[in-house]
Amino acid sequence: MTEQFDFYGFSVELRGDDADVLKEVVSDFAWFVVPADSRTARGEADWDMRITMHLEPPPYSDLPSVPASVLTPRNVSFRHGSISYVDYFGRGLAIVNDDEKTCVIYAEEFDLAREIAYLFLLSTVGQYLDSRKLHRIHAMGVNYKGHGILLLLPSGGGKSTMTLELLRHPDFTLLSEDTPLVDRHGRIHPFPLRLGVRNGSGSEVPKEFQRTLKRMEFDPKTFVDLEFFRHRLSAPVDASLILVGERNLGDESAITPLSSRGTFKALVKYLVVGLGVYQGLEFLLERGLWEMIGKTGVAISRARNGLSLMSKARAYKFILGRDTAKNSRTLIEFIERKFV
Repeated sequence: MTEQFDFYGFSVELRGDDADVLKEVVSDFAWFVVPADSRTARGEADWDMRITMHLEPPPYSDLPSVPASVLTPRNVSFRHGSISYVDYFGRGLAIVNDDEKTCVIYAEEFDLAREIAYLFLLSTVGQYLDSRKLHRIHAMGVNYKGHGILLLLPSGGGKSTMTLELLRHPDFTLLSEDTPLVDRHGRIHPFPLRLGVRNGSGSEVPKEFQRTLKRMEFDPKTFVDLEFFRHRLSAPVDASLILVGERNLGDESAITPLSSRGTFKALVKYLVVGLGVYQGLEFLLERGLWEMIGKTGVAISRARNGLSLMSKARAYKFILGRDTAKNSRTLIEFIERKFV
């Protein structure tokens, strides 16, 4: 079975013997799938990346004896010439060949194979987008009547719950629940993926659009497939509003103006550094990461895009209390007043 993706010009072929695990990866990146009637035949060298998935034990006996390069809580990476070996502590293995532009994934566990493919794609596509100066920002991005709105919150801060609430209203469309893209002109581009929800927060979503997946480092999580809100996706839009979220232990929910210094500090955190944006150090490796930054000036480019955002959009601090329904009402009422 073979699938094709197009990530803003970055072409990916996904192969595998198990149709179910490929279907899971397709569900994760459904917006980028090339429709069957639009596909063209390509030679192996014509792809920017080719991924092959095997639901079988990794071939450890065939691997070279090389020292570890990068150690993370989820895996250990090894480098041998142009080939990287990412070992998931004996449970799975990804072999990435830079020269041949291939990634071969081995794992006996269904969920692990899917997650390795998901993370590898995020890392690889992220590098490509950085090279195009189209950078991911850790935020919820929505479009309200032609106004691009970003809500910057840390992981677990409630972006998914807020997204579902906003999409109840017909004037909101979605750019991305977690990582919209920002270009050098302060324009926001869509990067929609599956939407992760906490237990109970997606109760209005029909079961056929929900999947509960096991994850390497965290508890299982429920995800809402893109198909549920595909008709509510936005085209690129100019940024008009930046909201920097601040969690509050009490019931307070308010939106107040934010200084330029406070805005830039938040953009450094969520855009320049990319806190909360999956970078995939195990796939970049230390050498590759620093070479990429040194040659393309990724950090400088991200900062420039952030300044472009600031020149176009007004910024506010959004205090979020424990009452999620109250937070949603505060945000919606503020936006409706702002853009009458």
